[in-house]
Amino acid sequence: MSGRPANSLTTLNTARRAAATTRARWLMGVHTGEVSIHDVLRAAATTRHKALLRVSLRQLLIAQVGWGPKSATRILSHVQAVADSSSTVASMSIGWLLDPRAGGRRFAAWEDAFASKDCPPWPGFPHARSTRDV
Repeated sequence: MSGRPANSLTTLNTARRAAATTRARWLMGVHTGEVSIHDVLRAAATTRHKALLRVSLRQLLIAQVGWGPKSATRILSHVQAVADSSSTVASMSIGWLLDPRAGGRRFAAWEDAFASKDCPPWPGFPHARSTRDV
């Protein structure tokens, strides 16, 4: 063993810049409408775009036109509550969302946050019993 680091500082800095550029391009794509937030999540799940795992969910949401901190916080608070997570809203990243150790629970909460809540769970809710209960 020579005592030399496995990767030179130049190599590490180049990789860091490339990852930052990848994240910026995808977020700009969301902002321009070229890609959706779901496209970013799909890409982040691949080895090729693993740099996207470090994007915060707040950044991802706010990158959309018409979204601000209030609407992002509303969605992320919902995800946090439904997923029964002790993570802070600020620490929630794409990597956190897609972490396989959560068993899909976080992603299910994410999808639920965007689901329409206009329709009741069954006709006559909450006064009528569900046909599933009979």
